[in-house]
Amino acid sequence: MKTYQKTLSLAVLATLLGGCATSLEGPIATSTAKRPQLSADQAAGHTMAAYFAKGGSIEALVADPWDPVKNGIGDVAKLKPTFTVAADGSGTHKTVQAAIDAIPKNATERVYVLVKPGVYRGQVCMKDTAPVTIYGLDSDPAKVVIVNNIGAGTKKDKEVIANACEGRKGADTYGTSGSSTFLAYADGFQAKNLTISNDYDESVNPKSGTQAVALNTRGDKVILENVRLLGNQDTLMMKSLNVGTIARAYVTNSYIEGDVDFVFSRALAVFDKVEFKSLTNRGGAEGGFVFAPSHPQSYPYGFLVLNSKFTSDANKDGKKISLGRAWDDSGGAYIAKDGSKYLPNGMLVIRSSYIGAHIDAESPWNKAASTNRPFDSEKAQTVKFGKEDTTFPANRLFEFHNSGPGAAAK
Repeated sequence: MKTYQKTLSLAVLATLLGGCATSLEGPIATSTAKRPQLSADQAAGHTMAAYFAKGGSIEALVADPWDPVKNGIGDVAKLKPTFTVAADGSGTHKTVQAAIDAIPKNATERVYVLVKPGVYRGQVCMKDTAPVTIYGLDSDPAKVVIVNNIGAGTKKDKEVIANACEGRKGADTYGTSGSSTFLAYADGFQAKNLTISNDYDESVNPKSGTQAVALNTRGDKVILENVRLLGNQDTLMMKSLNVGTIARAYVTNSYIEGDVDFVFSRALAVFDKVEFKSLTNRGGAEGGFVFAPSHPQSYPYGFLVLNSKFTSDANKDGKKISLGRAWDDSGGAYIAKDGSKYLPNGMLVIRSSYIGAHIDAESPWNKAASTNRPFDSEKAQTVKFGKEDTTFPANRLFEFHNSGPGAAAK
C-alpha cells in the first residue's frame, strides 16, 4: 500500500504564499465533517492576490504577482485588431483558426483577434503563439459563437489526429482533450464578449464517452471576461502544460453551464462574479456535479470562487446537485526531484457566493471521480488508485460566508 506526503495545513499555506491575516465580520456557518467551513483567519489567506502571487515550477515558485483586474482586457472598443474574423468574408479571415494560423511564429507582442457576429463551427487550436486576445465588440456574448460537436467517445480513424494541439493519434475515439472546441495551449490567452460551446449530442453514445469540452486552457495568466461556456459534461477544462508547472486563470462576469464535472482539472483559477448553472435534463442517479478539481496535494491553492452564484434549470426530477467532488486523476500524481510522491487531491474554496436550493445542503461534496474515494475533510482514506491500495490525504473542499437556500446553516 502506498502512502504519500501529507498536505500542508491551510495556515502554513497562507504563510508561504503571503496570505494576509485579517478577520472578517458577520455570522459564519457551522463547520461539519460533511460541510467544512473555513475560519475567518483561514479564509484571509484565500484571496485573488494570494492565489496569483507566485508562478513557475511547483518545486521552485517565484514571486510573479499578477493582477488580472488592473492588467485586464479593458474597453474592447479601444483595441486595434491585428486580424478580423468574419464568416461573410468581410474580415481578414473567415475562421478563427485561420486567424490563429496567421500569427507569425516569432511574434512576441500581443495579437488581437476581433470576431464579428456569427456562428463559427470547428475546433480551434492555439499553441506556442504570442499572447492572444480574442473578442467581440458587442457586450452580448451570444452574438459570437465558436462551437463544435465532438465527444470523447466520438469514433474516428486511428490515423486521424484527435487534438491538433497535441498531435495525438492511434486511438479510435477522440478522448476528453480531443473533444475540445477551443484549445488554448499558450500563455496570456484572453477572451471577451463571446460564447464557446460544445453541442455534442450525448444520446448518440449515452453510456460512455460523454465528456465534451467547450474550452480547454493550459497556459498561464488566462483571462476570460463576459464569456458564455456551454456544454454538459466537462464544459471547462483549466489545466497546466504539465503537473509540475503552475497555470493561473481568472474568470469574471461570465456564465458556465453543464451537468457533470463542468469545471475541472488543476489550474490555479479564480472565478469572480460567475454564474454556474447546473443542467438536469440528462438525469443521472447522483444528480450532477459542478466542480471536479484535480490539483496535486503539493499545490498550495486550487480553485477559488468569489461573489458568484450557483443556479439550475427547472430540475424536473428534483435530484440534488453536488457542488463538486475531487477528481483523483490517474495522470495527476506528481513526483518531485527528491523522489517524494504527491497524489492528486483537488482544492476548492467557495466564498461569499449565493448557492441555490438545487444544491444538497446537507452533503454538497460527493465521492471522488475515478476512485470513488469517500469525501472526508478530516481524515485520510485508502482506496484503489490504479492497481494499488493508496492512502489519500483528507479532502480540500471548503466554504466560507456563503448564502442562499443551498448554503450551510449559520
